[in-house]
Amino acid sequence: MSAWIIRAGKGGVRAPEWINGGYIAIYWNLDGADISALSKDDIKALYRTQFPDASRQVVAASAGMIFRFATEITKGSTVVMYDPATRLYHIGKVSGPCAFVPPKDSDDDNGSYRRAVNWEFTAPRDALSARAKHSLGSISTLFAVSADTLRELEKASNGTPSAAEEEQEEENSSEVREATAEDGIERIKDRVLQLSWDDMEYLVAGVLRSMGYKTSMTSRGSDGGRDIIASPDGLGLESPRIVVEVKHRKEAMSAPTLRSFIGGLRNTDSGLYVSTGGFTKEAAYEADRALMPIKLLNLDQLVRLIVDNYDNADMDTRAILPLVRIYWPA
Repeated sequence: MSAWIIRAGKGGVRAPEWINGGYIAIYWNLDGADISALSKDDIKALYRTQFPDASRQVVAASAGMIFRFATEITKGSTVVMYDPATRLYHIGKVSGPCAFVPPKDSDDDNGSYRRAVNWEFTAPRDALSARAKHSLGSISTLFAVSADTLRELEKASNGTPSAAEEEQEEENSSEVREATAEDGIERIKDRVLQLSWDDMEYLVAGVLRSMGYKTSMTSRGSDGGRDIIASPDGLGLESPRIVVEVKHRKEAMSAPTLRSFIGGLRNTDSGLYVSTGGFTKEAAYEADRALMPIKLLNLDQLVRLIVDNYDNADMDTRAILPLVRIYWPA
């Protein structure tokens, strides 16, 4: 059986609904036509009627992806979908035909074509070799997965990590520079997870400085839930005064931990809690109901914030996390 990887929207934004709903999808209307009964040329013609301004290259690429989704992916095909929020690849089997789902309301112009999927297991990205990560980072929305990569995903799901030697060899190869923007985000997250506790705190302080704040670090061991103080003056006397806690660990932060952090803030403070392990739903609820502004940043959100502000980062921050800008043709 064939194996395919499909992206759950930009940045994996649709991953939770795909997992909970048990499906994969592409988001075009195409008049609700039965695309599984159409040839690739028929799909091209239909696409042109819906998107008359699309270039020849866009029409060809889009029609090819639609045809693969509707026809080449068959019942029993293996599909792989990545959720950047959890850094997990979800692997499952297609269990149903291609079907059009109309838009729910007038604000949704597209609707979607869906395939039912039985999600069977997950594989952590951190357990994969750089070669596998690279092969899963194509710019395409839907593409075939090699047998070697699929075997590595299956091993990773059972807790078998790839060899460190292979990882280092691939990390130093020129192919790393060919990564797509989204795969670049994942590679940066890989590097951030390797940072020490101290460097992690200095990195968070650095991104705040790149956003125009001045920062001061608290003494380790007696910070009372405060690792960084950020403010316009650097002394914490001018508003806004942001109190920052940084947790660099795999476990998600719980509600009691977040309540303790919020309880130590002044009424005029804003709180920023950074956790590379993410947050439980209960912790997110505590942040929403707090009387003062509280912002939670998981690993994915932190890295995207770093990338957005990296041009303004100082030399100390760049030394902790060296990044290279890669340009792609428009």
